[in-house]
Parts: sequence; C-alpha cells; structure tokens
Amino acid sequence: MKTKLATTSVLTALATVPLSSSAVEVYDDGKNTFNIGGYFEPNMVFADGTDEVVDGGSRINLNFTHQLKHGWTAFASAEWAVRLVSNDSDLTLGGDARLAQGESSDTLSNRLGFVGARHDKWGSVSVGKQWGSVYQVIGVTDNLNVFGGDAAGAYALGDGGYVGTGRAEQAIQYNNQFGNLGLSAQFQGTEDTAVLSEELPPPFDVLNDAEITYDNSYGVALTYQLPWQLKVGAAYNQASVEFSAIDDTLVRELDDTLTAVSVTYGSLGKTGLYAAAVAVETENHEFDNRGDLLEEASGIELMASYRFDNDVELLAAYNNMSSDDADNDYERAYYVAGAAYHMSNQFVVFSEYKLDESKNHDGSELEDADTLSLGARYSF
Repeated sequence: MKTKLATTSVLTALATVPLSSSAVEVYDDGKNTFNIGGYFEPNMVFADGTDEVVDGGSRINLNFTHQLKHGWTAFASAEWAVRLVSNDSDLTLGGDARLAQGESSDTLSNRLGFVGARHDKWGSVSVGKQWGSVYQVIGVTDNLNVFGGDAAGAYALGDGGYVGTGRAEQAIQYNNQFGNLGLSAQFQGTEDTAVLSEELPPPFDVLNDAEITYDNSYGVALTYQLPWQLKVGAAYNQASVEFSAIDDTLVRELDDTLTAVSVTYGSLGKTGLYAAAVAVETENHEFDNRGDLLEEASGIELMASYRFDNDVELLAAYNNMSSDDADNDYERAYYVAGAAYHMSNQFVVFSEYKLDESKNHDGSELEDADTLSLGARYSF
C-alpha cells in the first residue's frame, strides 16, 4: 500500500553541520563554563534560471558545563537557526533543506536543545533534541559546505526529528567509548502526527483526511577505530508508524527501519585527505517525488576532500537514493564538485556545483535541477 504525505506536512528543516567547534569562551571559573558558538552563512544560488540569495544554515548555540562530584560533569546545549535572508524561498540546497524553519518573519527557530551528564569511565546520558545515535554512522559523508545528506536517510520528513535519525526529538541517549570501540544507544519517547493527502485514489481513499503518527523509536550505533586512520561503523534505527482515519480508526501499522554501515579515512578539517562512504537500506522511511512512501529503498553516499597546506580545499561527493519497489523508478542522484578557501579558522569562502541525475517515480528525468552555489561562512 502506498500512502501519500501532504506537502504542507513535510518539515522545512535546517543545515547539516553539528555544533560549531570555534566557540567563544564567555565564562570559566574552574567549575562552571559558558561559551557561545555558531556561524553566519549566506549563499548565492543559481538554479533553473533563478538567481537568489538564501540562508545557508546560519545558527547560534549556547553551551554550559558544571563540575559535579565523583568525576561527573553536567552539560547543557541549545542551538537556534538564525534567518539572515528575509524571504520565503522554496529553494533547498541539501538533504537538511538549508533554509531556516518557520515563516520568513521568524528570526530564530529551534535546532537542538539537550541536558545531560558525562563521566570518563561511565560515559554520558543526555535528554532532549539532539543528533541521533545513528547519525554518528550516517553523518560521516554529510560534510560538504552546501549539498549532500540526501541519500543516507538522516533527514526523513525534514530534520529526522520524528524518527530519530537526524536531530532526534524527545530522545534519551547513552554514549561511551571502550578503547577503540564507540557505542551509542537511543530511545525516543515521542508521538508526532502529520496530515495525509485528501486526494488518494481508491482503494486508498479510506485514508483521505487521515493522519500518520510516528511513535516511539530506538537506535543503536557502533564505531571502531582501526589503524591507518580508518574507522568503520554500523547502525540500526526503528520507529513505529501508524496510519489512522479521521475517526481515529487504526488503518495500518508498520515499522520504519534504517540499517547502515560506513567507513572513513583521515580527519575532517585537517590538512590532507578525508574520505567517507555510507550505505543504507530502509523500509517505510523514504518518500518519492509524489510523496508516496517507499516500502523499500537503498542509498549510498560518497564524499572526499583534500585540504592543501595553503588552506585551499577541494571537495567531491556522490549521493544516490533509489526505490527498491518493483513499480517505482524513483531515484535521487547527483554529483557534487566544490572548492573552499579557509582564509582563517573562522572565515571560509566556497563554491559547489551539483550535477543532478535524479528520476521521478515514472522514470522521467528531473529537469533543470543542476545548481551552482557561492557562499561565505563566518564562524564564532
């Protein structure tokens, strides 16, 4: 059975890069710390004959720590998207739809917010809206300046908040490191609802005016650091999904699953080569161009960057997510080539070009989807 999601129910989400690493220390008394981080980033985009300046994921975050007894440290973080460009453009640049959430008049919108405690031996526990456990595996290729993150399933329904694969909402997460082995486990206690289309054909018209509800989910991720700068990872995420009629009658119940493996080489952001690959298999997780739920789909993301001693960086990537359903030829596929110049640790200018080879559900090619972007990012 195919279920069509109304366009208005798909979340407009935010940029893909986690908390800024160039935070400014505001306060440190030896027991308490407070710092502010983030960046501002406008992009000039040339796509389908349209020249437009759009937001590139600008954000600001506040980060706190407090020393507790017996080696424990409490921490809290909050991050908001910042809208620099006051327009209501529908143009999106990456898997996380790099436009700010909300109306064009909204200056700030929520990205992350969590509280927790950590210990060198016992690991950390955190609660709130935070990067999902599986993102530690599928996020290794999501590191271009503009595009990417479209094939590994991180940003289902916008930012992955419903199912816990991206910025998981209402999530409880445990993380620890055992030598070279990293473990992350997550439970998401949530119940979020989206409204379905009113124009489903028979016999699916029973779902007209119905709802799709994402219930509790769980995820687990393992990573292992090998010699020769190699690191491997594996992850699994599952969420309960219910389709209900307008009178609250349960019509269908299924599982949204994502299984992923990854491998990386090198250290991101440092001089030299960084390369990463991710492969995923999903069930009832991805949607095609009509908004139809794909019963089965597979994805692959490849990404490489090389930063020279003169702070020039070259980047390349390939994203492909395709339907494995027998009656659906949908494919989300494109190549990216880009370059960046790191003028300092806080300021970078960049350009990326996306060559799109995506296909609609009927096998027809997506027209006029190639995109050129020019941008600058000021981190603080």
